[in-house]
Amino acid sequence: MTAGGEFTAALAALPGAGAARLGRLLGEDHAERAWERVVASRVDSSVAPTSVRREWALAAADVDPGSLREALERAEITATTWHDSAHPPRFTRDIDPAPVAFRLGALPDPSLPHVAVVGTRRASAIGREVARELGAALAARGVVVVSGLALGIDAAAHRGALAAAATPPVAVVGSGCDVPYPRANADLWHEVADRGALISEAPLGARPEPWRFPARNRLIAALVDLVVVVESRASGGSMLTVDEAVRRGVDVMAVPGSLRNGAAEGANRLLADGCAPVLGVDDVTTALGLDTCGAADRRHVSEAPRGLVGPAAVVLDAVDDGPTSIDELVARTGLEAAQVFALLAELELAGTVVHDGARVRRA
Repeated sequence: MTAGGEFTAALAALPGAGAARLGRLLGEDHAERAWERVVASRVDSSVAPTSVRREWALAAADVDPGSLREALERAEITATTWHDSAHPPRFTRDIDPAPVAFRLGALPDPSLPHVAVVGTRRASAIGREVARELGAALAARGVVVVSGLALGIDAAAHRGALAAAATPPVAVVGSGCDVPYPRANADLWHEVADRGALISEAPLGARPEPWRFPARNRLIAALVDLVVVVESRASGGSMLTVDEAVRRGVDVMAVPGSLRNGAAEGANRLLADGCAPVLGVDDVTTALGLDTCGAADRRHVSEAPRGLVGPAAVVLDAVDDGPTSIDELVARTGLEAAQVFALLAELELAGTVVHDGARVRRA
């Protein structure tokens, strides 16, 4: 834990202590000095209104920094301010800086390219697959995949980055680092922290209150060199991240989606407004200015496995990008229904296709 982390945790937990007030409070002081001023009721009026400063002094009287130090150590959480060398440098230089941060895990090399892969929580199966494949392909090429650890696209991108077992990912969350949210992603939360880093502005024990997530989205935009929207509705968290990226001059790209897919409306609107499309990982690495692989190593996000031949290849080729019915496969391949079912079973065992209700789709 960074020296003085307990005082950073104490400051972040003060009522009404948002990023702007914490920035003014810290100023040129380290966390311990700033905390001493709070306890002694010597906070300048330029930092916060009188009512807030009084509330801080009352709250500080009930805080034991020693207990906070023990809690940070038990949880293996690092607390930093912008005066600490371990503080994320992009948070300090940002137009809307984060003067305080909590971290679980180890930050990747800040000189590596960072890309946010974001989208809707109510993603389609295909959207989640594309996000997972992009996350894996980007991590394999030395890109730090950043997202918000939400359900849907965010989680899929992180799972893909972890599956690549290459460049560690970063998750920026809207609750305390000791409060996994959403609960369904608790396993992913811990895996990202173990193999990459999990970052938050929220103090220990902070619940995932709605107001924290727009603030979280600005931090995602601050960390990255590029934002990729896989599926997004016309409004929502991912579009707020896009807005924050635009404020910072960070490029935004989008994966095209079906016009019939409401979950892709926002992404398609971004494309109509002039954002560059993402049809594969090479589009992203080219936008980053990275060298692309040779043609033999390139992989489109919907590319079929190599080496597949015979009737199984015929059946797989007949499966659309979206769910395809068995009747459609029989008509397209000219094979008997029983043979199609048998070949689909082989393809499913190989992890090439999955059943989506009464239909089949590529995996």
